[in-house]
Amino acid sequence: MSARAWVRMLLLLLAGVCVACSRRAPPVEQRGAPEPSSQPAIEPTVGLAPTLHALTGDAKRGRELALRFECNRCHEGTGLPAVSLEKNCFSCHEQIATGKFKVSAEALARFRPHILDARDAPSLTAIGARFEDTWIRDYLLAPHDLRPKLMPTMPRLALSAEQASDIAAYLTANDKAAGTPLRAGNAAHGRELMEQKACTSCHSFSGVPAFESTSAPLADSELSRSAALAPDLRFTRERFRRDRLTAWLLDPKAVKPDTRMPNFGLSGEEASDIAAYILTTELAPPPSETFARLPVLSRRVSYDEVNAKVFSRTCHHCHSDPESSGGDGGPGNTGGFGFAPRGVSFSSHGAILAGYLDERGQRRSLFEPVSGTPRLVAALLARHDEANQKYSQAVRGMPLGLPPLSPEEIQLVETWVAEGKPM
Repeated sequence: MSARAWVRMLLLLLAGVCVACSRRAPPVEQRGAPEPSSQPAIEPTVGLAPTLHALTGDAKRGRELALRFECNRCHEGTGLPAVSLEKNCFSCHEQIATGKFKVSAEALARFRPHILDARDAPSLTAIGARFEDTWIRDYLLAPHDLRPKLMPTMPRLALSAEQASDIAAYLTANDKAAGTPLRAGNAAHGRELMEQKACTSCHSFSGVPAFESTSAPLADSELSRSAALAPDLRFTRERFRRDRLTAWLLDPKAVKPDTRMPNFGLSGEEASDIAAYILTTELAPPPSETFARLPVLSRRVSYDEVNAKVFSRTCHHCHSDPESSGGDGGPGNTGGFGFAPRGVSFSSHGAILAGYLDERGQRRSLFEPVSGTPRLVAALLARHDEANQKYSQAVRGMPLGLPPLSPEEIQLVETWVAEGKPM
C-alpha cells in the first residue's frame, strides 16, 4: 500500500475520533554585490514590472463567503474566528503528534507515525502582501497540486467567479500597499545561489534542470513538516507579487511572521539574481499525470472487499453516519465547506444504495449514468482529470481535497458496480 493510501486510511479513522470528542516589509540593508558571473545579466523586462492590483471584488461579501465556505476549518490567518476541534481538519492530528489527544498511550503510539503528512495546511497570514489577488481568485476556481510534498490539497469548492473574486478581495484587503519594483538580476548566478543554499531541499522546481543540491527526504520530522509546505517554484511567476518578491527573499518573516521559510542572509543583489532565475528561466511543459483506466475484473468483487479496500479508507472521511460519528456525517453527508447536505453515506451497503439528495431534495442514485459512466465511478475518474487541471461541471472529483484513487482502486469500485453492487 502506498504512503498516501495509508494516510487516507488514517484520516478516516481519526475523523471519527475527532468528531466524537466533540505589513509592509521594513527597509533592508543592501550588502555587497556577489562575485561577477561569466553569464550575462538579464535585461529588464515587462515581466519584472511592479504589480498592479486590478481585481474587482467586494471584501465585505468576501468575509461572509469565507465563513460560509469555512476557510478557517483548514487555514490559520483568515481573520475569522477559530473553529471547534471537531470542525478543524488538522487540530486533532496536531494533538496526536504532540501527545495531547485524549486517547490511550497505545492508541497515540499507533496513530502518531501516520499523521505527519496530514498535519498542516498553509497559513493565509499576509496573503495579499505576497500573492497576486487575481491568482488567488483563479486558484480558488481551479485548484491544483501546488505543494507536491503535502498530502492534502485545496478542494474544488462550488464557487462562482464572482464569489472567488470577493473572497480574494477579503483575503488581500489589508495588504494592497505597493512594494519595491524588481531590479534586473543575473539569472545564471541566481541558479548558482539556489544550489549553494540548497533551496530544493524543501522546494520542488518542476520544469527546470535538476539541482545537484536536491537532498533525500529530510530525517528531522519538523524540517520535513516545513518542507511539505514549500510550493513548487514553477508557479511563482504567476503567483507571487513581483514588487514583494525581493523583500520576501531577503527577510521572509518580515513579510509573513508565521512563515517557516528561513532567512538565508542574502544581499539585495543576490535576492535579485534568485528572483531573476525563478521568474525568467525557461520552463519545460508542466508534468501531466498519466492515468490508464483498467478494465473491470473477471472475478467477483463483494461489498466487503470494496468497502475494506476503498470506501472505509477514503469515502468515510466525508461521508459517514452522523449517529455513529457523534452527530456530524461530514461535508459530503450533512454539509460543510459551502456544500449543502447531500445525505451521502458510505457507512453501510444499504446507505450507499440509498444514494444522494439532489438540489430539489429528491433522492437520486449514485450509479445513474454521467456521460455513460455511473456517477460514483465518474467522480473518481474526474479527480484524475482535476489533477491535470481539467474540470468537469457535470461531476466533482472525489475524494475532495485528497489525492486521486489508484487505477486499481477505481477498477475495484467499477467492477463492483458493474456486477450489480453485490453484498
